[in-house]
Amino acid sequence: MKPSDFRIGWRLLLRQPFHAAVEILGLATGFAVCFLLLGFVAYSFSYDSDVPQRERVFVIKHRLNFIPQPQWMEYTPFALREVALRSGVALEASAWWPRRTTLQRQGRAQELEVTAVDPAFQSISGLQAQAGDLHAALSRPDGLAVTRQTARRLFGDAEPLGRTIEINRQALQVRAVLADRPANSTLQFNALVGVGSALWPQKEREDALSNWMGIGGRIYVKTAAGVSPQALQRVLQDAIDRAPWADIATPEMKAALGQRKMVDIGLGPLADAYFDRSVANTMGAGPRGDLRMVLALGATGLLVLFLAVVNYVNLATVRSVRRQREIAVRRVLGASTHQLLTQFMAEAMLLSVAAAALGVLLAWLLLPLASVLLERRLDGMFTPMAVGLCLLSGAMVGAAAGIYPGWLARGVDMGGTLAQRSGETAGGAWLRRSLTAAQFGVAMSMGSVALAVLWQTQFAAAAPPGFDPAPLLVVEMKDNLRDSQAARALRDAIAQLPGVAGVADSRDVPGRDDGTGTHGSTTVKRVDGSSASLSVHFVGADFFNVYGLKPQAGRLFDPRIETAVGDGDGEQNVVLNQAAVQALGWPSAQQAVGQRIDGTQFRIAGVAPDVRWETLRDPVRPTMYQISRDNALLTVRMSAEGMRSRAALEQDVATAWSRYFPASEPVMRGAGGYYAQAYADDVRMARLLGCATAVVFALAAFGMYVLAAHSVQRRSREIVLRKLHGAGNAAIAALVSREFVLLTAVAGAVGLPLAWIAIERYLAGFSARTPLGAWAPAAALAFALLVVAIATLRHTLTAMRIAPARVLRDQA
Repeated sequence: MKPSDFRIGWRLLLRQPFHAAVEILGLATGFAVCFLLLGFVAYSFSYDSDVPQRERVFVIKHRLNFIPQPQWMEYTPFALREVALRSGVALEASAWWPRRTTLQRQGRAQELEVTAVDPAFQSISGLQAQAGDLHAALSRPDGLAVTRQTARRLFGDAEPLGRTIEINRQALQVRAVLADRPANSTLQFNALVGVGSALWPQKEREDALSNWMGIGGRIYVKTAAGVSPQALQRVLQDAIDRAPWADIATPEMKAALGQRKMVDIGLGPLADAYFDRSVANTMGAGPRGDLRMVLALGATGLLVLFLAVVNYVNLATVRSVRRQREIAVRRVLGASTHQLLTQFMAEAMLLSVAAAALGVLLAWLLLPLASVLLERRLDGMFTPMAVGLCLLSGAMVGAAAGIYPGWLARGVDMGGTLAQRSGETAGGAWLRRSLTAAQFGVAMSMGSVALAVLWQTQFAAAAPPGFDPAPLLVVEMKDNLRDSQAARALRDAIAQLPGVAGVADSRDVPGRDDGTGTHGSTTVKRVDGSSASLSVHFVGADFFNVYGLKPQAGRLFDPRIETAVGDGDGEQNVVLNQAAVQALGWPSAQQAVGQRIDGTQFRIAGVAPDVRWETLRDPVRPTMYQISRDNALLTVRMSAEGMRSRAALEQDVATAWSRYFPASEPVMRGAGGYYAQAYADDVRMARLLGCATAVVFALAAFGMYVLAAHSVQRRSREIVLRKLHGAGNAAIAALVSREFVLLTAVAGAVGLPLAWIAIERYLAGFSARTPLGAWAPAAALAFALLVVAIATLRHTLTAMRIAPARVLRDQA
C-alpha cells in the first residue's frame, strides 16, 4: 500500500462528502461505545493491581451455616488473626479494623473513619509513603497516616507531615502521607493507624482482637512464595471448629445443619476480590462487580463496533456499485486486482482511522455520562497507550472492512458496465439485506430486554410492601438507643416536632439492606416437632403503630404493655407474620395466638400482616418480631400537616440532629426509597441496554436510509413502468416499503425469540411479574417498524415523485 493510494482515497472521499460523513459518524459511534465499555472492562479487571504480588494476598472469609440464608462474609472474627500467625505457615497477617472517630478541628467536632491495621499491612499492601515514615505511623501509639485527600480536608494546603490533631480526645501526629487510593481498589481508607493506637483503650482493643464471635473487620494474609493457601485454610477451619460457636447451637440448629459445620472458613484471593459475589452486600464489602455483567458489557461494546463495521461495509458496498463505471475504466487502463483492492483498503483505512479519532473524542465527551451509568470513576481511561490502541484498531478495522468492497470491484463486468448493462449481483444484494436484518435483529433483541428490565424494575419498586410508605421518613442514627443518651434525646426531640404523628425505633426497616446483618434468624420447633427457620426483626414497641399495621389475630406490640423485654417467668412476647404461622404448622392465626413456641421462651402475642422486608426477588419469609432496646433507626410518621410541609419538617429534624450529633450529617430517606435503591443495579442495566439499543438502532437506520436510496435508484425503471401502467402512489409506496418490512420481519423472527428467552430468565428471579413484560418484544418490533418507516420515508416520497420521461431519457 503506497502513499499515493491514500491520496487518491482522500480525494475520492471528498467527492462524496455526505456519504463519507455518514460512514465516519457511524463508525465513530461504534468506536466510542466500544472504547468506553472495553475501558470499563479493563478498569474492572485491574482492581487492586497496585498491590504487588496480589496473587499471594488473601482475605479470610467465614460463613455461618446455622442461619436460614448462609452467606460468606469478609468481616471475620479477629481471633483468627492470631491463629494464622501461629499456624506454622510462612505468612504475614494484618487486621483491617475501620472505626468511626470524632475529630476536633478548630473547635468543631467532625467525623473521620480511621482504619486500624498491623504494621505488616505495609508489606502486605505494598503501600509507600509519599512523605514521612509509614512504619512509624503504624507502630507508634500516637502515629497517624493520611491520604492526600484527607490531608487537604484537615489542613487545607498546609504541609500535613508532623501536624498534631485530636481524635477521640487523643493527640495523634501525622507521621506519613499516602497517595489517594485508586478508585478500582477494594482497600479504601482515609486514614490509617496501628492496632496498638492510643485511640482505643487497651482492654477494648484486646477484647476485639481476641473475639471469636465479633465481626468488626477483615484479616489479610500474605503467604510466602510457594506456600499453598489450602494449608492455612485447614488450620483456620480446625480452629473455628473448636471455637465457642458450638455453645450457641440449639438441638434444632444442629438438626437443621445435618452434616455441615457450624462455621465454614475460606480464603478469598485479593486478585479476585472485586468479582467475589459470594460476599456482595455483606458488612463492609463495598461495591463488588458481577463478572458476567462486566463480560456482557465488553461483548456489547464489541458487538456495537461490529455492527458499525457491518454498517460501513453495507454503505461502502453501495458506493462501490455506484462506482462500477469508474472501476471498469481503471481496469481497461490496466489496473490490476491487487491495485483495486489496495485502493479500496486505503479508502477504508483513512475513513476508519478518522472515525476512531472522532470516536475517542466522543468517548471523552461521553465519559461523565458513562461514569454515572456505570457508577464507576473512569477518569484514567484516556492514557496515550489506550488512545494509540484505539487508533491502531481503527486502521485494522479499516483494512478488514475494505476487503469486501475491493473484492466486489475485481468482479466488475467491464463490457456490461461501460454499456450500462451491469449492476449489483443478486448475491451482493442479499448479503447487504442480511447484514441490515442482523442489525435490526440485534437492536430489537436488546430493546426488548431493556424494556422488560425497566418495566419489571418499576413494577417491583412500586409493588405494595404491606404498608403505606408515603407518610414515613427514616432517620439513620449513628448510635443505638440502649448505649447512647444522645440517640434517646434525639428520638424524644423528633417526637415533639410539629408535623410528627409518631416515632418508632428498629434495627432495620423494610427494604433496607446495608449488609450489616441487623436482622437475625432462629431455628425453632414446628407443631409436629420438626425444625423451621424464622427471620427475626428487632423493633421497638411503637413499630406497628407507626407503620399503620393492624393485627390479623391477637394484638401487636403496644408501648403501654411492652415495658420490659420479658416478664417474671422469663417469657417474652413476640409477634409472628402470617407466613410464620403457616411455617410452624398452626392451621390459623387465631389458633397460634397465646401459644408458646416449643422449646423457647417466646409466647405469641399476635399475628401481623405479611410485610415485604426484601425485594420481589425474595418471597415473604416466615418472620418473628422481637422487642429490642438497642435500635439505631428511627421511623417518623408524618401527620397530614407534616406531609404538606415535608421540606420544613426535614429541616427541623436536621436542626435537632445537629444538637446531638454535631460531628456528622443526618441521613434521612423516605421509607419507600429503600425499595428503589434495592433495584438500582437493575435500573442501571436497563439504562445501559437502552443506550446500546439506541446506538444500534441509529446505525441500522443509517444503513436502511442508504439501502432505500440505492433500492429506489436501482428500481427506478421498474417504478416508471408501473406508473405508466396505472400504478398510483399507494402502490409505489407499497412496492418500495415491501422489501424493508420483510427485512424487519425476518430480523424480528431471529432476534425476538432470543430476547424472549433472556426476558424469561430475568423474570424467573422475581416472585411477582409485571404484566407488561410479555409485551416488550412486541413494543420493540413496533419501534423497529417506526424506525424503518422514518429511515425510508424520504426515498419512498422520491419514488412517488419520479418523472417517467426523465428516467427513460437518462437510461436510454
